[in-house]
Amino acid sequence: MTRLFLLLVLFSELAFAQTFTYKAINIPGATETQVRGVNSSGEIVGFYKTTSCVETHIQFPSCPVHGFKIVNGVITKLLVPHSTWTAIMGVNDYGDLVGFAITTTGSHGFLWKHQNTITYFNTAEAGPSSDVHTVPMSVNKALLVAGADWFFNDNAPVNGWVWANGMFGTMNPGDTVSGTCCWGVNGVSNNGFLTGQNFYQDFDSAWLKSGKDEDFYLLNGRDTVGTGVNSNSDVIGYSVVSGKGYFAKHIEWNEGTNDAVEVKPSFITVAFPNAKATYPFGLSDKRMIGGTYVDSNGHIHGFVATPNF
Repeated sequence: MTRLFLLLVLFSELAFAQTFTYKAINIPGATETQVRGVNSSGEIVGFYKTTSCVETHIQFPSCPVHGFKIVNGVITKLLVPHSTWTAIMGVNDYGDLVGFAITTTGSHGFLWKHQNTITYFNTAEAGPSSDVHTVPMSVNKALLVAGADWFFNDNAPVNGWVWANGMFGTMNPGDTVSGTCCWGVNGVSNNGFLTGQNFYQDFDSAWLKSGKDEDFYLLNGRDTVGTGVNSNSDVIGYSVVSGKGYFAKHIEWNEGTNDAVEVKPSFITVAFPNAKATYPFGLSDKRMIGGTYVDSNGHIHGFVATPNF
């Protein structure tokens, strides 16, 4: 009996060690709250709605939103000056923010530094009078910004990029393969790992880029989006088909000299309790996850997940 009890305890501890503790995030008075980033200090960022509006796509807000940050439990609501909406999409460990805003001069991507200075930028395809929107998704401590161009009514980005010091660089892994399209860069780590999505070999595929190496992977062999990466080469994302989130540890540690035979990622499920769908979006070096979930009634909330491992 004692041995069985010890085995059960050990099994429970092992199972618990591969799970997360979840906390819902809701802005008072909002009709919907989405968390998009969390840093190593526990600062939480995202956006919220004050009116009902159905999104075209979970990744890219096509309805009017306001931004927010939560620092030590204190909520600060954020609007870029002269904007009708502001979407905060990411935060680094210094508290610098990135996102996009609709202002009196049109749509703009922005870097909002913690010193309270704002830099606006747009890709050549986007701009104030264009239907294309420059959407930063993530920023690291070196102020390297990762993002993509989006149309309001599209289900995928159209071009991935990185931006630093006023300069854009195209970042479309797999673009030499026939039939590949719809790239987006969704996450950048402090040591320069990049992750994102594209349509690759007949699937929406998550990818990780480390230096010159590019790896593509699917969750359960189905359409997959990569949304975040940290300096440990841990990655997060979700299944397009099931709406289930995932976390995978150190996927670059399995890297060999031959990509065809390297060990594939081992996925840990990220699922807010009793949710219909869970979408992880931001990942810190301490493995905290910020994201969004859909409850049993179809309402959208933010969450933060803290690892038990």
